[in-house]
Amino acid sequence: MIHSYYYSLPTMQPLLHLPLPNQPDPEVCIMRLLDYPATIAQKQRELLQAEQHIRRLQDILNRLTAEVDTTIAFDGELRNDAQRKAKRLELMKSSDSRKAATNLQMAHDRRSEIEIDLGLLRNQFSVLKLEIRESIATRELQMLDAA
Repeated sequence: MIHSYYYSLPTMQPLLHLPLPNQPDPEVCIMRLLDYPATIAQKQRELLQAEQHIRRLQDILNRLTAEVDTTIAFDGELRNDAQRKAKRLELMKSSDSRKAATNLQMAHDRRSEIEIDLGLLRNQFSVLKLEIRESIATRELQMLDAA
């Protein structure tokens, strides 16, 4: 017979957060075993949304790069590859291109954070299941010893 099991789940960083003695940790919430699958699924949805956002940002950056390449291709004043490369670097340093590249990098970083959180949830779920199995096995051994 299994009763309701709870497990502490860190919800935010930093990893080295040390709570003060005799005070509740505001960074930790309590989750039941049954809550993990839904929480994991929600984190997977967040990951999907982050990946969709990255694809949209990559499309924007690709469009800006194509516009730069088109501008260079139709510029009759650019006589050789060195001039075209210099002009491309100059145009790619525009605020729109830099902003798009920065946004894309931030989205990649956010996706990585979500992947880390998802891995943590899965690992905590696995550990909790193992702890419950150990508890059941211990109880069964105690019942066998008592008999």
